[in-house]
Amino acid sequence: MILGVDIGGTNIDVVLYDGKFVHIATYPTQSTITRLNDVLKELVDEYKVDAVGIGFAGWIRENKILKAPNVNFKPDFDLNVPYKLDNDANCFALYASHHFKLSNVLGITIGTGIGSGIIVDGKVYRGMGLAGEIGHWFVGGDDVCTCGGKGHLECYFGGWSFKKRGLNAIELVESGEVYELEDFEKLCICVANAITLLDPEAVVFGGRIGGSLDEKILRERLYRHLMPEFRPKIKTLKDPLAVAKGACLMVMK
Repeated sequence: MILGVDIGGTNIDVVLYDGKFVHIATYPTQSTITRLNDVLKELVDEYKVDAVGIGFAGWIRENKILKAPNVNFKPDFDLNVPYKLDNDANCFALYASHHFKLSNVLGITIGTGIGSGIIVDGKVYRGMGLAGEIGHWFVGGDDVCTCGGKGHLECYFGGWSFKKRGLNAIELVESGEVYELEDFEKLCICVANAITLLDPEAVVFGGRIGGSLDEKILRERLYRHLMPEFRPKIKTLKDPLAVAKGACLMVMK
């Protein structure tokens, strides 16, 4: 029995995997994060869990959290069973690869912030551990990012930046106004550059905002910035449990 955990900037989702995925709990991040280790230990005991996979919205190297710009807390884990900790976008990309049966995938998560995970030949590519931080690519300007840097993509597109400007992310997407924003073009240019760098089979968008974007519009706007030789599939995956499921798969790899 494997426990999969998604620690996002807004919610913490938990699933079990024993041949199939079962959603067992969702907790608000801010009121749960400081006692999360105890919560998970109780679940490990209750469900007789053998291992735990944890996807966390932060910068992670060798099972250690270096920075958590959108969570503002770095939890420690002592779960009495083996566990694996990885970036939430890596977990999302791994599940997207599994779900769509593709071996080379660029996963883009857009929720509170923006992340990306890279799957090469069915395996997560991490570089020295922090590969894929597309939300912190420099796109210009002096706006301060939650990580402390300036002019990053997240400063202009994503949940926290929309909220800071008094915009409702879901309303923007549902009304279609999001595609008229200059900042949507910034997102597309960054993703197009990543496509040219990686040449993936597919780009899969997920997260509360990313998974709700229109595939046809994404395809049209991304292809506009690409040479015709680069034509990956453009997909969305609207599964709020994708990261938690990917965390389970991470343990099994």
